[in-house]
Amino acid sequence: MKTAGQILSLARKSKKLEIEDVSRITRIRPNFLLLVEADDYSQLPSGTVARGFIRNYSEFLGLDPINVLAAFRRDFVENRLGQIVPRSLADPVSSRVFWTPRTTLISVVAMVFTVFIGYLGYQYRVLTGPPQLQLVQPVDGQTVTENTVLVSGETDPEATISVGDHLVALDKGGEFSFRASLIEGENQISVTATSKSGKTTTLTRKVIMVR
Repeated sequence: MKTAGQILSLARKSKKLEIEDVSRITRIRPNFLLLVEADDYSQLPSGTVARGFIRNYSEFLGLDPINVLAAFRRDFVENRLGQIVPRSLADPVSSRVFWTPRTTLISVVAMVFTVFIGYLGYQYRVLTGPPQLQLVQPVDGQTVTENTVLVSGETDPEATISVGDHLVALDKGGEFSFRASLIEGENQISVTATSKSGKTTTLTRKVIMVR
């Protein structure tokens, strides 16, 4: 598709007119006419001046100025500084970020709401789901020479922990430790975490005691 400058240049040449002839009648300086034909609007004072030159030039050549100006607007735009630039170089409106006090308020409210929903979800899981349970010691299949082994790990702070038949106290963070008695040979160490709703999670480790 031809640009506005190309349309005007081709029309002038088809009529075998020189730039000086057009300038004399339209009273537009020759250098301005050449800039318009070259689609170089950077040296023109403003978009209003550029559109005025295009309209007068089009009418002089017998062209419909509306069509030529439409081609101009298709390819060029006036930026925030009043300069005529190709549309591809103009600042896209969508890329502008307007941060206002209202935006800040909305963001804070959204963040608080998200944290609140997350907290409710956590509480619901704690109250209705089985508790989390992680055993740090002993390692499954561990071999020891003593008649006790350290059982330690972590669970939900609201849960209760039992190692075999022994109830074990939790610290505030949900961590626990207990020394379980062993017999010679293979031992099964069972650790059970019980939530307030009665749901349980059990982990078992095999420990072998040798003399």
